Amino acid sequence: MKKLLVFLLVVLGISVACNKEKRFSRYLQGTWKCSMVRLQNVDGFTFFDHAPNGNLSFSGNSVQGLVVSDFTTFQGNAVDSLNLNGTFTMDLSQSELNWIQNNDTLNNRIFVITRDNLEMEYFDGMSNQRLRYVFEKQ
Repeated sequence: MKKLLVFLLVVLGISVACNKEKRFSRYLQGTWKCSMVRLQNVDGFTFFDHAPNGNLSFSGNSVQGLVVSDFTTFQGNAVDSLNLNGTFTMDLSQSELNWIQNNDTLNNRIFVITRDNLEMEYFDGMSNQRLRYVFEKQ
């Protein structure tokens, strides 16, 4: 009896986890407007763009879009862009939403994912900076 109960709990746990990933994947479908981008540079200073230009569109497992951000820093303006035309995967055990483009994968940490809000962070190893994107569903 105990083995049956443990088996049922494992099956229930797996089905709930799979349903959660499917639910979040459904939430992503559609167009998302970028409402804010935060840049944290190599020295730990944080800069914001509260009016970035662009959006992302999810359809099935593909993602397309362009977001251009303009930050006022100590050295002047810094422009950054997120340009996507590929596919995506989710790994909820790691809280990741991953962009796949040209056989390259960019890992993003998910902070918020609901029907109306998406917030994630990407670490750019080449420039040693973190970029946090906030999106609202259109």
